[in-house]
Amino acid sequence: MVGVSADKPERQQSFIDAFSLTFPMIPDVEKRVIDDYGARAVLGIVAKRSTFLIDPDGTVAATWPAVVIEGHVEDVIATICRLS
Repeated sequence: MVGVSADKPERQQSFIDAFSLTFPMIPDVEKRVIDDYGARAVLGIVAKRSTFLIDPDGTVAATWPAVVIEGHVEDVIATICRLS
């Protein structure tokens, strides 16, 4: 699992520390990865909270373009199990 955020590295580190994240966060200040995955929000100012499940071959196997936090982890896990 990897997180991508348009935030600067210092702000990302604060987020990582605040939520005790155990996975890496990639700063995408120029929004290149965000644009490649079509994850810009309305007006293109910020990124949408999205999830992309990428299989071992590098293919996007599933997407959640507008994540609702409640139940999201369970949905992703169920999708991984279904695709495995």
